[in-house]
Amino acid sequence: MCCAPSALSGASSRRGFLGLGAAALAGGMLAMTPGRSQAASGNYEAMLVNCIDPRFTTLSWQYMGLLHGIARDKLSDNYSQFVFAGGPIGAIHPKFAAWHNTFWDNLDITVSLHHIPRVVALTHRDCGAAKLAFGEAKVATKEDETRAHAEALNQFRVAVNKRQPKLSVITGIMDLNGKVDLIG
Repeated sequence: MCCAPSALSGASSRRGFLGLGAAALAGGMLAMTPGRSQAASGNYEAMLVNCIDPRFTTLSWQYMGLLHGIARDKLSDNYSQFVFAGGPIGAIHPKFAAWHNTFWDNLDITVSLHHIPRVVALTHRDCGAAKLAFGEAKVATKEDETRAHAEALNQFRVAVNKRQPKLSVITGIMDLNGKVDLIG
């Protein structure tokens, strides 16, 4: 037998065994994909910080493809992404203080390994995390929501510039249709 039973702890059932096989196959296929780098470092275009809301996954990717004149093919697989509730709001708002060090440590590592020149920070309309952070009244109208998000995004920019002064910071609020209103 090639593996001790304890090494197959998740594979005691047929489903677990098949899952291990699929994971091994996927890992092998990724390693054989042409153009895929195995290096952990390099020079990349940006770090995207955005929210976990599934309504904005594709819209955020599309926005990054349009990012300020950078061609989509240049940005494809050329930016890192940090996704958590509220995105940039989660990085700075006291309601989410337990998450702050995780984000800032990750940014430091991204700068060190990926040599990014910019951070793209996107919040979005109708954000549940923003409602938790700011309260319903502060996001009740589009104007109030814009004001609350803009304040948080400006705080985020200041915090990034304090920790990583060489980075440019692009901030925006994404609408439900994918349109981004830049802030700052």
